[in-house]
Amino acid sequence: MWKGVCLDEFCQQTLVFPECLAYVTCHFCGQTHPTTSLLMRAPIDLSLEENQHLLKCSVDKFNHPPKGPDLVKVMGLSHYHEKLISPLLSTYGMDKHTGKAVLLRLLTGRANLDCSVFSDRSFMIEPHQVDICGFGKDRSANEYLAETLSTLLPFNNNQNNLVALHVDGDGHCLVHAISRAVMGRELFWHPLRVGLKQHFNTNLEKYKSVLGSWISNQEWGNIIEECDPTYSPPDGSMVGLRNIHVFGLANLLRRPIILIDCLQGMKASADYAAIFLPGLNPPMACRDKSGRLNTPLLLAWSSSARNHYVPVVPIKNDNQLPRIHRSFLPEVWGFPQSLTDTYIHFDEQNCFTLGGEGRLPQPYILKLTSAMDELFCLKNGVSPQLIADLYQFEFRGKLAQGCED
Repeated sequence: MWKGVCLDEFCQQTLVFPECLAYVTCHFCGQTHPTTSLLMRAPIDLSLEENQHLLKCSVDKFNHPPKGPDLVKVMGLSHYHEKLISPLLSTYGMDKHTGKAVLLRLLTGRANLDCSVFSDRSFMIEPHQVDICGFGKDRSANEYLAETLSTLLPFNNNQNNLVALHVDGDGHCLVHAISRAVMGRELFWHPLRVGLKQHFNTNLEKYKSVLGSWISNQEWGNIIEECDPTYSPPDGSMVGLRNIHVFGLANLLRRPIILIDCLQGMKASADYAAIFLPGLNPPMACRDKSGRLNTPLLLAWSSSARNHYVPVVPIKNDNQLPRIHRSFLPEVWGFPQSLTDTYIHFDEQNCFTLGGEGRLPQPYILKLTSAMDELFCLKNGVSPQLIADLYQFEFRGKLAQGCED
């Protein structure tokens, strides 16, 4: 038997595994690592009492129910944990001096989070995180999109520098995909839904003016209600967030959102793929502090069912950001095609770059979640991590047992 230390810097659990094993799953954070990459990798000397105890503990952990993708921790956080504290982020922020949660009304003068703060934010995944289950790539989505993404290789030195990421399929996949595209986590699904509903209500007459020939006045009530975080579709209904909501999010975030599909879907007459421009905002409102147009976000369908959105993000590379050629782009949705150049900056080669410098630092994200964890505990009398553990050991454990029975 051998031992080694989990590669996640916030986990650092000692793992025990047979020498012949190529991969080992950490039972604490849920990540799977090549055994050859583990830190402090060494054979176990069973003559030492401490190693006998380590081996016994490891055997006990094999009886734990497995972590699903929503429970895998990266730097101490799982999607399940993030989703628990997300509702707090709709009305609370973090005081940068104290690190404590404070009502946004006191911090910004607004009752709810202004989601346009994400207008210039973009997430790039680290190469070593791409294969982390639940955090890195969505394998089936990448297979589905492989032919589409391959058309970008000639513009990127034949480097595959984009990846479709996993998001949980819990009815909130569109806002999960947006949240992950801007900051890598599913933390902001709730503020995005709240913000979108408020945005539609505030700008309803503008939307009616632009989309009046497509959407009747009677439909808007349902469209707006579907944005609500607590919305539940009628029994048997498959209606969820769709193109009109992507269009609204582009205008809420003040940046283009590009929805892509498999190559056949990209060429189809149906609007499976589209560019959603923030055309309800003046172009000057869609620029960052340096005066540059906010870069687009890239979303995709994960399969031919077209019922699950995933974000497509750059893989971090010090040499070059992914370049998207104009010929790759689908048609504009809701606005004239001629508005494309007003909201997307193309270079001399007719390309634009995806991603940029506007990244939320991991230390800030961890401080923010820590502040919300403390607030969650004060409000509910229990920590979100304890709820996540209970979910794994009770709900998932019983589910696994039921499957075996």
